[in-house]
Amino acid sequence: MTTRVYLHIGSPKTGTTYLQSVLFQNRSRLRSAGVLYPGDTADAHFRATLDLRGLAFGGYDDPAVTGAWPHLLGRIRDWGGDAVVVSHELLAGSRAETIDALLADLDSTEVHVLLTARDLGRQVPAVWQEMVKNGQTLSYPKYLAQVTGARQGRGARVFWRQQDTAEVLARWSRPLGPERLHLVTVPPPGAAPTLLWERFASVVGLEAADYDAEVPRTNVSLGLAEAELVRQVNAALGDRLDWPDFAAVVKGGLAERLLAAREDTDRAQVPTEQRAWFDETAEQMVADVRRGGYDVVGDLEELRPWYGDGDGAGSPTRAAVNDAATWALAELLVQQAKHRRSTGRRLAARVSGRWRRAARRLLP
Repeated sequence: MTTRVYLHIGSPKTGTTYLQSVLFQNRSRLRSAGVLYPGDTADAHFRATLDLRGLAFGGYDDPAVTGAWPHLLGRIRDWGGDAVVVSHELLAGSRAETIDALLADLDSTEVHVLLTARDLGRQVPAVWQEMVKNGQTLSYPKYLAQVTGARQGRGARVFWRQQDTAEVLARWSRPLGPERLHLVTVPPPGAAPTLLWERFASVVGLEAADYDAEVPRTNVSLGLAEAELVRQVNAALGDRLDWPDFAAVVKGGLAERLLAAREDTDRAQVPTEQRAWFDETAEQMVADVRRGGYDVVGDLEELRPWYGDGDGAGSPTRAAVNDAATWALAELLVQQAKHRRSTGRRLAARVSGRWRRAARRLLP
């Protein structure tokens, strides 16, 4: 029996981290069902994708990336079960030559491509924010101008290469045909939290309820002022931090642990004056997908832009950014004081222990 390989190619910011977390924490149960989610670490597919595409994320040449794709490929080839799932959102932007090389590596399997897609009204702000968390310095208004204009500039080129649902499907269907492409739409706000997993599982042939779909929320979002603050910090840092330090201190520390905890902040949205363009672009995209004849799980109407309830402000006020900075500095000082007290207690305990041990040796 030929093994089916499901390539979940993204797109970025479409619940990919959630799905990958569910797959990773259920990998033993999946194996029992004849489905392999290869890799011993949660970032195995990320590193394999970087290796396959020849990318250096954040400009950092991670030595662990070299050979990661052949290693993952070996796991796939050795698997004798029914199916394999490979998942990373950076696959969505692969060029034709990379797709051809990937399919050649998997020529003994039956390859299916699974694309998750979300409406542009939520995607554009989310992707800009993720770029900022990863060190970019392009402001939100300038990013919007690039995305809605002639698609010039690196930010716009990367966005549309990964987020033009019709174009991504067409690029991957060229060697496979539409019958092996599956589009899963991301449910709208207010939907059941496990609905995306249920849709994904149905494509792979899994009974979603048989798996634990409760995972910690790790890929958190920021308010508009908080994201702008991180962007300004990126500009001030320049190239003084390499990617491992930046990822730990700025992305993980400042953005995702500190600023993401700030409540009741305004979120980035599509400005009101640009929404007609978004509506028209989504209309064309949905029509192109319909003509493609792909398997759709969910509802293509869910790809029409959702804008939320705000007024669509495209940039935060200086006062809002200052408030975020002041709040962050105060929180950092509190954390530093707590760390100092904790370190002092540990040091005092070690010194006290040494004195007690010395006294036991000296006293009869």
